[in-house]
Amino acid sequence: MTNSSKTMTLLVQRQLDAITTGNGAFLETFLRTAKAAGFRVRVVFAPWHAFGNRPFASIHPRLRALIDEVTWEGTIEAGGRYWSISPRIWVRFGVRIIHEIMRRAGLKVQWRNYFGRPMSSEEVARMARTADSKASALTIAEYSSVGPVLDQLKKPTRKGVFVHDVLWSRAQRYREKGLEFDFYETSEAEECTWVKSADFFVHASANEMEFFPPAFPSEHMVWLRPVPPEFGDIPSEGNPQIVFLGTTHAGNVDALNHFLKDIWPIILERQPAAELKVAGSVGDAIEPELKKSPNMILLGRVERLEDIGGSHAIGIAPTRLATGVSIKVAEYLMLGMPVVAYPLAMEGFAGRLDGMVEVADTPNAFAETIIRLLNDKEERKRLSDGAPARTREILSNQEVADFLTAEAALNA
Repeated sequence: MTNSSKTMTLLVQRQLDAITTGNGAFLETFLRTAKAAGFRVRVVFAPWHAFGNRPFASIHPRLRALIDEVTWEGTIEAGGRYWSISPRIWVRFGVRIIHEIMRRAGLKVQWRNYFGRPMSSEEVARMARTADSKASALTIAEYSSVGPVLDQLKKPTRKGVFVHDVLWSRAQRYREKGLEFDFYETSEAEECTWVKSADFFVHASANEMEFFPPAFPSEHMVWLRPVPPEFGDIPSEGNPQIVFLGTTHAGNVDALNHFLKDIWPIILERQPAAELKVAGSVGDAIEPELKKSPNMILLGRVERLEDIGGSHAIGIAPTRLATGVSIKVAEYLMLGMPVVAYPLAMEGFAGRLDGMVEVADTPNAFAETIIRLLNDKEERKRLSDGAPARTREILSNQEVADFLTAEAALNA
């Protein structure tokens, strides 16, 4: 028999096939924390919304290993994938194929992104019925846009929301930077309405706890720390260099292009031999006119990040578009790097990493800080010595495990 007092049901309206993106990494951390607290994890997918524009989906093996039960109404599981039997999903797929053909022909088209978009009342009701089909101590909506499902639950359960991003704030920051976005734009009032039935919140960014949802009791909110990977042996010596690490997330793309355009020339003027290494898929998204920036090496995907770590490598986070916690800052620290960041990159840590990272608030100040560190071996070592151990301690999620257990006990 299933122990419902230690069952957690997670309500999901997206595909879970990737783990290299921020939301994939945070979900893995959340599931690991729940399992460490002794919970059995059940995932209920939105029957239509979770497919987006594709009629097939898979779950990343690392996520699947942490999930005890998957319920995806309206699907057939075959060949390691879930296949939709809904005609509407196949029609969406046909439209996407047409759009892709048009795009390759040089036409500017964009298919609809379902991220953060509210579900229909019919789909909400179907998810709620599926979630109610088995008892669960905790029922948690992943993203606020899944919150309306909580309104319709009938069985006793503690209702929570796992907040990757505050969606209205995310759209606002994109607009402030003049960046295009293809996800649903909501308002603060609408997003607060979505989560009105929640009993507790798990936030992926500590600073967002301060304003979302407004006037919510702090004892029923907790910060899920980012848990960067453990690395092997890190080089103790090497030539001073600058490192940018990231995927093609919009925030990373903007940060790298900004660095190359507004900061790198300042550094090169003073340090003509300075070297910049770009690791990860973000290098593919560099603006064409910046592709030939001097002394830049595009590494692409790096299997062993340890090889670019160490106190001689300065990790940079010139983040201007933050929608959560900047995982790369924690990764740099775990790689034993001194780090230079804009204040925005540090917001999601709510001061927990103060003193461990050099913070600069303008392009000139950012360049000056990097130049200083390039020329000061002792300062680089001071910043990097013990950084992995301190970061590991600060970002422990034992508090979150205890919090989930306490919330489940309130359902008894």
